[in-house]
Amino acid sequence: MLLPRFSLTRSVGGAVVVTLVCVNTVLLAAFGVLDYIGEKHRLETELRVGASLAASQLAENLSRPLWFLERENIVQLMDGLMQNERVAAVVVTEGDSGKPYDGRGRDRDWQPAPLTTHPALDRVLSEKRDIRFEGRPVGTVEVQLTRRFMDRELDAALARIVFRILCLNAALGLAAILVVRWRVIAPLARLERYALRVRLGDPSCATEPEGLRGELASLGRTMHETVLRLTSTERKYRDIFEHATEGIFQTTLEGRMLSANAAMAAMLGYDSPTELMDAADDVGVRLYHSPDDRQVMLERLLREEAIAGLQLRFRRRDGQTMWVLLNIRLVRDAAGAPLYTEGTLSDVTARVRAEHRLEILNRHLRKAVEERTGRLAEKARELEAANVRLTELDRLKSGFLATVSHDLRTPLTSIMGFAKLISRDFGKFFAPFAAGHERLTAQATRITANLSIIEHEGERLTRLINDFLDLSKIEAGRADWRDVVVDVAEAVARAADAVSADFAAKPEVSFAMDVADGLPSLRIDPDRLTQVLVNLLGNAAKFTDEGAVRLHAFVAGDMLRVEVTDTGQGVPRESLEKIFDKFHQAQVSDTVTEGQRRKGTGLGLAICRQIVEHYHGRIWAESELGRGSAFILELPYLRKDA
Repeated sequence: MLLPRFSLTRSVGGAVVVTLVCVNTVLLAAFGVLDYIGEKHRLETELRVGASLAASQLAENLSRPLWFLERENIVQLMDGLMQNERVAAVVVTEGDSGKPYDGRGRDRDWQPAPLTTHPALDRVLSEKRDIRFEGRPVGTVEVQLTRRFMDRELDAALARIVFRILCLNAALGLAAILVVRWRVIAPLARLERYALRVRLGDPSCATEPEGLRGELASLGRTMHETVLRLTSTERKYRDIFEHATEGIFQTTLEGRMLSANAAMAAMLGYDSPTELMDAADDVGVRLYHSPDDRQVMLERLLREEAIAGLQLRFRRRDGQTMWVLLNIRLVRDAAGAPLYTEGTLSDVTARVRAEHRLEILNRHLRKAVEERTGRLAEKARELEAANVRLTELDRLKSGFLATVSHDLRTPLTSIMGFAKLISRDFGKFFAPFAAGHERLTAQATRITANLSIIEHEGERLTRLINDFLDLSKIEAGRADWRDVVVDVAEAVARAADAVSADFAAKPEVSFAMDVADGLPSLRIDPDRLTQVLVNLLGNAAKFTDEGAVRLHAFVAGDMLRVEVTDTGQGVPRESLEKIFDKFHQAQVSDTVTEGQRRKGTGLGLAICRQIVEHYHGRIWAESELGRGSAFILELPYLRKDA
């Protein structure tokens, strides 16, 4: 079966035989067509002449019967004409009405049958004549002859022509085959068998084909060398194809999978490329998440020839959706007609999911930013309104400070002065008269104590007013700073002397100083430095009922550090920053009664922070409840090379 197929379709011998047969067929067909046309023309003429004669003769015979309306004679004449099998129908029309008077046609068995309407037949030749009686028109007759018998004769003629062509072609082809088979077809068959062995991977194709002579032997050697090169190239391509990490495929335009590598099969969840190709009979339905995606891709591919980096959704064997990156191109034949598509496929599901999560995060972030921006805008409006209110409050505060400075501090000074005078005069002139009288003595003692309370509270109120005025001036930038070079050791000693009375009043609390030798100098207002140290030492003495207070001054890196530690009640952790706020006094518990609160203004530490930060320093507190506190300040000192 292999040799005839090869001989008639591919080989040179087959081409020669086919060419001879085709040329002979064309010539014979041309003459046969001429014969067929002549025969058809003859039969057509014969039919037309017969129809014309039958119509003329019937019109002449029907003139008298139609004039006298002799229906029986008319029927006999029509039945007589219908004896001719070629007559398909006869219709007689009376006068100019156009309506049939009588007629005969054919039924399904081709037997004559009466007509009631004008027939509408196919494949008929119609002839129509006027019927005249003594020169006057009395009607018309129409005769229709069928072409079916003419077609039978034409079919028979055509069959004879085809038979002659087949016989002549068979004779010519047999002669050509016998001549060409031995010289051309048989050697080419050997080459075909060699090519078949190459395609099947037969090891015998490593040797040249035998039994060839002349040009075919040279062709065999060339083919053998080409096979060797192609085998090597195919082996390299196969290695690349099978071991590639990306999916490689070829598909028809209709969607049938032509080839696929192992990477693509594994990517889509199949055990082998063969299993993938068997299952993917229509890749648009089997592999694409939506068949419309492939249709859109093909329309674009026909316009652009190649598409790179197209991201699509595919469906794995288990039904899961995956994202792939598709690179595909259209392969055309020599005439430019599309043949198939080929390309590569990469699984980018992880990347797409990461991008999707990132997009969601970005969307949430943008929404959060918008919400935060709205809140900030609202806060800005609130701050603007608060700023207006604070400006008004600052104006009121300035007026209040002026009032305090003039109208409150001056009367307070007078009250304290007169309280001291009354206490002195009462003790000098009135208290001696109460001696020996128990009730008067008790009354005098109470009056003296009350005057002492007035004097003490007046001093505390004066300190509060002075602290408040100092803090307000510092915050407003109107404070006077008299900066000079200060010896730290001397400043610490002055501060210790200033609070010595506080420690003397508490013999159960000891005080110690540890000032390092050779401390560097500070450029600072000495009164402000003393104010800070006194405040820290005073607080330590105030909040320490028993134990010790220690002051340690030393150099720590680029800063001069002073630490004041005590063994008092300590400060809660949540209040370590709040104690530096104005009017804040830390308590161990919210249930401390008024009598148990330490007396103070609540402004001392706030003033200390303002002073220290003015000199670019830092102050903070460290504490543990029940074990004491440590207040630490750092100030930049003067360098010798500055």
